[in-house]
Amino acid sequence: MRRDSGHQVIEKLRRIIEKNEQKLTYFQNRLKQAEFIDQPNQRLIGTAAGKTDSYTDQLAVLQTQLRELEKFYGGRVKLRTTEERDLRRTWGWTNEPTLRNRLRTEFMPFQTYVDNWHRWLTDEDTHPFSIDLPSGELVGFMLIRCTSRDWKAATLEFIVIRPDCRYHGYGTEAMQQAIDLAFEHLGVETFGLHVNVDNYGAFLCFERCRLECVDQGRYGNLECYRMEMRREVWESVRPAESIPEHDARETPVADGKESSPYLTEKLLAPLKELISNR
Repeated sequence: MRRDSGHQVIEKLRRIIEKNEQKLTYFQNRLKQAEFIDQPNQRLIGTAAGKTDSYTDQLAVLQTQLRELEKFYGGRVKLRTTEERDLRRTWGWTNEPTLRNRLRTEFMPFQTYVDNWHRWLTDEDTHPFSIDLPSGELVGFMLIRCTSRDWKAATLEFIVIRPDCRYHGYGTEAMQQAIDLAFEHLGVETFGLHVNVDNYGAFLCFERCRLECVDQGRYGNLECYRMEMRREVWESVRPAESIPEHDARETPVADGKESSPYLTEKLLAPLKELISNR
């Protein structure tokens, strides 16, 4: 299947997912409304609960299919130096109440965030990266610091993925690129981070990226695991293809190679009937 046909299927699948999300929200709201009714219709409640479960399961399958299609036709997510046009959105994500509660951080005024960004850009040991989908859509932000030139160590200070794009593998892909960037272009010997002991999802993400838990203790206001990867481990698990050369402030982008016709046809087969009927 040609690349342009693949992109058309991706767009159709996105629209199907959006419609299913709207229907899921409708039935979820019906269930919430029933909580405030003295004598709700049990038949309607049962129907709404069944539909909610059905659309939840269907969305999980469709989102997995979409993610695989995006990998085949669009390549990986892309890291790039954070620009001023990104700040309003990334500031909003980092100040999300649930995230601040998890990290036990205070609300940061937007101007403070802008001032920080200016400092990051002038500090050669600090690297702010925006995370883009292959389409160019902004989905996240991360900050990496080289913590010691003598030790040649890099630390992931922060990573956030846009709320509606979480649990789709974007964070894992971005982390893998960040690790490659640190060893390949920043020349570090160790890449590390701290993760809250209660943040199991993030811990699994970092574990999938081959980071190992080496310690546990207090980090700021949190009880955290210390995770790291050393150069010799990275060299043993790195992809066969080396990362192309690029400016120290930029990261590699997808190479644009065609995907396997067998794999794409196999992947698209279950979707053809679904899409043709919508």
